[in-house]
Amino acid sequence: MVTPRFLLVTAATLAYYLCVGILIPTLPVFIKNGFGSGEAMIGAAGVVFSGSAVLFRPLLTWIGNRWGRRTMMVTGALVATAAALGLTLVNQAWQILPLRALMGVGEAALFVGAAILVVELSPENRKAEAASYLSVAVFGGLSIGPIIGELVMGDVAESARGLSAGRFDSVFIAAACAALLAALVSLTAPAFVGERPERLRRKVSWFHKRSILPGLILAVGMASWTAFTSFVPTFSKSIGLNGSAQFFTLYSILCLFLRLFGAKTPERLGLRRSVWMAMTFLLCGVTSVAVLGNEFGIWLGTIFFALGISFFYPSLLAMAVEGSDANERVEVVASFTSFFEIGGVIGGLTLGIVGQLFGERATFVGGMVFATLGLLLLARTRQKTAPAIAV
Repeated sequence: MVTPRFLLVTAATLAYYLCVGILIPTLPVFIKNGFGSGEAMIGAAGVVFSGSAVLFRPLLTWIGNRWGRRTMMVTGALVATAAALGLTLVNQAWQILPLRALMGVGEAALFVGAAILVVELSPENRKAEAASYLSVAVFGGLSIGPIIGELVMGDVAESARGLSAGRFDSVFIAAACAALLAALVSLTAPAFVGERPERLRRKVSWFHKRSILPGLILAVGMASWTAFTSFVPTFSKSIGLNGSAQFFTLYSILCLFLRLFGAKTPERLGLRRSVWMAMTFLLCGVTSVAVLGNEFGIWLGTIFFALGISFFYPSLLAMAVEGSDANERVEVVASFTSFFEIGGVIGGLTLGIVGQLFGERATFVGGMVFATLGLLLLARTRQKTAPAIAV
């Protein structure tokens, strides 16, 4: 399964998510310290990123079927490159929003193309394993990128204000370079695996029926995860720490280890049971930070977050594509992955408002609510996937 084509697709994905990851700890600081804006604007930046990706899903589905998966990946990476460079020209906080919207479209295009390719390149009973390997690239970039971002940005004091508070332009140039590298590597990806789909639907929907159940579970899980990615960087500073790079370092190491050496776990446990386990870990993660509210709580929460995310997404993606054929696979994957962004919209908007009203620590209480909703939703669903596969 792990062929040169498979590795190149994951390499392009890693490069792109380094771009995304570089901005995870730095963009909130840019908004808060550079412009003096609060949690609501931080949440809004996440909302437009995710919302634009959802709105453009039908167009991406059409492009993927018409011109192929490679076109989706290359175009998405180039759009993100332009948007990252555009951040160097920003001099008012609101100008960040349209650029984040462009980056959301780019992220959706590249990731949907990559996800379809790894699914098509893998055997039928190893879809979750393939998704796990791809997610090594995704969450590896989301974990290593923040470390790079904070190193490039430099130490920014909690009280510092103004665009000179950190090396923000250097951060955005580094992000653009990572996205450009993703575009170059994406040129090596195949347009299609096998024959081009025979039937091209003239009209595609936002949500394919196969994607709705696993997608809703994904959405609330990602909303809970938003508490970690969006608010740990500023919460760390508020309790007297220099930054959050150390937490993302641990998160990165754990995710890479679990996804590489535990890739077969979802099929061995059964997909639904694996999701149960992952959502429980996410709940433990936000609870640790919310209840303890100190450095130890963040360390403990980081461990739980890594355990949860490592098994959450691959299991749900395999559930979504199970039984789909080549003619509908683009739409299924595009629909399912849109719930990733929907979760980001819900989480960013809701937790941003909660943080603005009740303080940053309250955002993790909101994350607890989302994780609990995920467990309740999963409890009310019937087993619809095949029994666990012995591998």
